Amino acid sequence: MIRQCGLAKAVGLLAGILFLFVMAADTGAGGSQEWVIFNPGDQADVPAGEPFSRWAGEMGWQSPLGDPRYFFVENGKLHMVSKPGPIYDSRFWLAVWDREKLKDQIENKVLVRISPEEFRIDPDEYPVIGFTMTPVTLPPPEADLRESDKNDAAFYLVVSFDTEKKDFGGFELPESIAYVWANRKWSQPVAGDPDYEAFMRYIPIGYGRDKLGQKLTVTRKIREDFQMAYPGRKTVPDIIGIALMIDSNTLGGTAESTLSRIWFESK
Repeated sequence: MIRQCGLAKAVGLLAGILFLFVMAADTGAGGSQEWVIFNPGDQADVPAGEPFSRWAGEMGWQSPLGDPRYFFVENGKLHMVSKPGPIYDSRFWLAVWDREKLKDQIENKVLVRISPEEFRIDPDEYPVIGFTMTPVTLPPPEADLRESDKNDAAFYLVVSFDTEKKDFGGFELPESIAYVWANRKWSQPVAGDPDYEAFMRYIPIGYGRDKLGQKLTVTRKIREDFQMAYPGRKTVPDIIGIALMIDSNTLGGTAESTLSRIWFESK
């Protein structure tokens, strides 16, 4: 798990803010402007393990769930990798004797918050979110985010909103949308896992092996997606968090995806 303290934490947070929040000068058609949240294009390669943990700490990233020990940066892309490691292999013992260690250090269910605590975006000013990703390796074919005993996926981009918090195992969590790469095709545009749907709704950006290994650029209208995910809401709250997630712990195996860029577009 990524940890920092004292001066090192302050320096890391500042570096992370400078890295993450660069207002791009590029202007699109119609005069829209991009606010680039994540772009490691010029970043030197960062190996997995301790080097990545140090780099992520310097960026001010936080890992409230799992340990991104197999993540790495290569050729200007963040590689998100979920695979079994020593903590997962000891999961049955840890589930009885040290559940905190299991939660904090499991290697194949990883959530990384890449936005700082003071992050806030008005979706009226920046109504579109865009990101460039590549699905690389999928969890086992039977994975299905709509079922709690099969809920693995190779990619989540989690957008959290300033709503009332929902309690989940001692965590206070706001309502969120997760843009996901799903293993199997859904008939509905939004889905949820019964264990998490009080605060998390899934919107698929792709399915299965279709376009596996291809670099894809996705743009989504945030207001429409929030209201589709949480019907009946007349207003769309500010965005207060951006996180990445990958998991293959429920069914085992390995999952991987890459991320090249995240940005918001103004009106």
